[in-house]
Amino acid sequence: MSKSDLIEIGCFVGVHGIKGEVKLKSYAEKPENIFSYKEIFLENNVNPIRFKFLRKVKQNLICEIENVKTRNDAEKFRNSKLFIKRQSLPKLLDDEFYHRDLIGFDVCNTNKESFGSIISFSDFGGGLLIEVKKNGKTFYLPAGSEFLNIINYKEKEVILNLDFSFFND
Repeated sequence: MSKSDLIEIGCFVGVHGIKGEVKLKSYAEKPENIFSYKEIFLENNVNPIRFKFLRKVKQNLICEIENVKTRNDAEKFRNSKLFIKRQSLPKLLDDEFYHRDLIGFDVCNTNKESFGSIISFSDFGGGLLIEVKKNGKTFYLPAGSEFLNIINYKEKEVILNLDFSFFND
């Protein structure tokens, strides 16, 4: 199994209590959806990890890992990244995309003026943003449906309906 076949879906961010429970940060759109995948792998492991959801505490999912019964045993999983196989992701509709697939794409406006290259996506509560890097500087651009015009996979570019005049080098 190559690393390109895997998608990072979460991370064990810490332990909870003394009975070997771990805190899981899920990267799924709805955090609990992480449990819908049949196989989840730890980084550099070919065998899937077995764990179950117990409860939610703030932004974390509290889980119990199979055969982990003490806090000391759970500590070994701190900061462990969780992965799924790419083929286990759901099929997308025509107007949907996976953020990971667009990393490195060029971002342009409809006049083909370049804003830079995509380095990440974020949503701080006000809608989807693309983090772009150009000339060593990073900044955010809106990427909601009202701004996103075209994703051209062949040319590796994202076209946004944005006026270039607000952008200063």
